[in-house]
Amino acid sequence: MEPYTLDAMYTAFMKVSTHAALYLPRTSDIRQLARHADKSRKLKVRHYCANLNSKALCVFYGDFEFA
Repeated sequence: MEPYTLDAMYTAFMKVSTHAALYLPRTSDIRQLARHADKSRKLKVRHYCANLNSKALCVFYGDFEFA
């Protein structure tokens, strides 16, 4: 099974909604994620850790509110 590129995933979910969250490996390139962000807004990214070890990134495209 071949992995999907970020370009392919972004194109696919933008056909359905402008709001999406991607749960990605910790080694994902933030610069590549930022290329698809709206230039007038900051891109929301969460870094998930467990037991002081990096586990994953979650990037949010669209209007998401965090408390």
